[in-house]
Amino acid sequence: MTDAIARPLSGRVALVTGGGQRLGREIALGLGRLGADVAVHFHGSRAGADQTVSAIKVDGNRAMAFGADLTDASAIAPLVKAIEAGLGDIDVLINSAAIYLRADFLQTPLDTLDRQWALNARAPYLLTQAVAPGMKARGRGDVVNVLDVGGAINAWRHYSAYCMTKAALASLTACLALELAPQIRVNGVAPGTVLPPVDLSAEALEQLKGRIPQQRFGSPADVVDTVGFLVSGPRFITGQILAVDGGRSRSGS
Repeated sequence: MTDAIARPLSGRVALVTGGGQRLGREIALGLGRLGADVAVHFHGSRAGADQTVSAIKVDGNRAMAFGADLTDASAIAPLVKAIEAGLGDIDVLINSAAIYLRADFLQTPLDTLDRQWALNARAPYLLTQAVAPGMKARGRGDVVNVLDVGGAINAWRHYSAYCMTKAALASLTACLALELAPQIRVNGVAPGTVLPPVDLSAEALEQLKGRIPQQRFGSPADVVDTVGFLVSGPRFITGQILAVDGGRSRSGS
């Protein structure tokens, strides 16, 4: 197997927002294994971002951690500028950072709505706006928005604000696939239950698993593989949202 096949992202720079923890961390590590140099964005998880950077460097890739509060619109341009100065032009953007807050609709505070909107929907819009001109000038770029089957496909009770932001991001994915073509591809991945809630009882977890046609939970690796496919696979795919949920969104449960 040639290096180009084993490491198809070699020579490309990827920015992963929220790359210091949970799913964002796994995506950053996965892109590193595919050969990318990775900018690991963080806000409150500096230690996790540094650990992610160290792990990526083990594979021989360049990686750096970059801190920014993406709910602050004025932080977007300095972040992109710092990454370009440290690693080079951004070829791949993974909009992974998100807030997931439970609140009954009638009691949702304005701050709960605004924080989720600013990070989950507005930040991907502004980040893509910031990196797209360079991608278009170089003739190639990939954007993957990390969605959720809640909002993008289904609806979750008690999470109306969150679902609204993910529905907006799904719409943005479709719009930008048209607007930024042909140089830039824009796709989305919508995970289902790949990181089961930690506060559920064993009985509740079994009930949740029973609603998934594949009768099992997924894993972060399932999402990482999908993101890797979208940024390194066939170039004729854009404007698509791939549900990684074991078929649950098709089961009506």
